[in-house]
Amino acid sequence: MSGAVFRGGWDVVRGRERLPAADQPGGRLGLPAGFLIGADGRVLAAEYGEQAYDQWPVEELLHLASSHRHAAGRPPER
Repeated sequence: MSGAVFRGGWDVVRGRERLPAADQPGGRLGLPAGFLIGADGRVLAAEYGEQAYDQWPVEELLHLASSHRHAAGRPPER
């Protein structure tokens, strides 16, 4: 990681990059996001948080996973 930090700093010094803004929307670390990814690697659903502790409710995530399994023509697992 220190190599990446050095290269990034060097790019800032050379004028190829800018420093990150001091006040960023969602804070310095950003906001959470969750993704449901299918077996083929496609993103089936996405949820973008509005607060630092936002997360997908478990019931909703299970429902989404189940509905995508049915849509793909696979019988539900039991």
